[in-house]
Amino acid sequence: MFGIMFHHFHSHSYPRAQGAISSQQFEDMLVFLQKRKTILAASDWMDKALRGKLKSGEICLTFDDNLRCQHDLALPVLRQCGITAFWFINTSALNGGPARLEVYRYFRTACFNNIEEFYSSFFAAAGGSAYGATISNALSSFDPTRYLPEYPFYTDNDRKFRFVRNDVLGVNCYNALMDFMIETSRFDVKEVTKRLCMDGDCLRTLSTEGHVLGLHSHTHPTYLSSLSEECQRTEFELNCQHLRAIIKEKPKTMAHPCNSYNTTTLAVLRKMGIRLGFRANMVEHSNQFNLEYPREDHANVLREMKAERGAGR
Repeated sequence: MFGIMFHHFHSHSYPRAQGAISSQQFEDMLVFLQKRKTILAASDWMDKALRGKLKSGEICLTFDDNLRCQHDLALPVLRQCGITAFWFINTSALNGGPARLEVYRYFRTACFNNIEEFYSSFFAAAGGSAYGATISNALSSFDPTRYLPEYPFYTDNDRKFRFVRNDVLGVNCYNALMDFMIETSRFDVKEVTKRLCMDGDCLRTLSTEGHVLGLHSHTHPTYLSSLSEECQRTEFELNCQHLRAIIKEKPKTMAHPCNSYNTTTLAVLRKMGIRLGFRANMVEHSNQFNLEYPREDHANVLREMKAERGAGR
C-alpha cells in the first residue's frame, strides 16, 4: 500500500545525471515489480485508498517535478504496459518562471565532470561567501551518518550538501549562492528550463490518457516546512490555479516536495480540498487525513533488483 517514486531519466537527449535511469531500466523495473506486487492504475489506487480498501501488495507509480524526460522516456513504456500513474507537478516554469531546483540540478550535471567536482566548487563558493562562517560552524558538529538516514543511497557529500542547502542556508541564501555560481558560467537558464520541463500540451496529454495529475507546490522550495502558513498556502494555491487552468479540473492529490511538510502544511491542504497526499520515503506516519502515504524511491528498487540478479549467478 505505497507508491514507487520516480524522478529523472537519461538518454542521448538527457544527461546521465545522478540518480537518473534509462527507459530500459524503467521497463525492467516494472517487470520486476509486477512479479511481486500489483500495480494499480492511478485512479483505481486513489479510489481504493480513499475508501480504505487497499490491500497489501497494491502499489502505484508516481512521478515528481514536471520533468520533460519523464514524458519522453517513461510515458512510452507506461503506454506499452497499459499503466497509468500519478504525476506531481510544480508549475512555476509553466508561466515563464524559473524551475530553480531542476536548473540547479542540470547545472551541476552539465557544467562539471562529476558530482564531486560540483560539491568541491559549491563548498569553495560557500566558504568564500557571506555565509562562510555560519556554514563552517554548522559543519563542525555535522554527522552525515545521522542526516537523512532513510535514504541509504546518499553519499556523505550528498548529505553534507543537503544539510547546508536545507538547514543552514535556507531557500533564499541557497538560491543566491547558486545564482552567483551560474552567473560566472556560460549557462542560459531560460533555454535550459524550456528543455527540462513539460509544457501545457504534455500535461493535457497525460490527463487525457487517464493519468492523475496533482500538486507539488508552485516553485518547489526544498524546505517548504520552514515557510510561514501564508507562504505555504500561496505555494499550493498558485500550483492549483495553474494546473487547473491546463487540465480543466481541480487537482485532488499531491506529493510533499523534498518530503518537507508539517502540521501547517496538512491543514492548508485539507482546507484546499486535497484528498490524497504522498511522502517521499517509507517512514510510517499516522496518515489520519490520507495525506501521508509512503513512497519507495526507485533507487531502492533498483538496488534490490541488482542484488537479486547477483544472488542468482
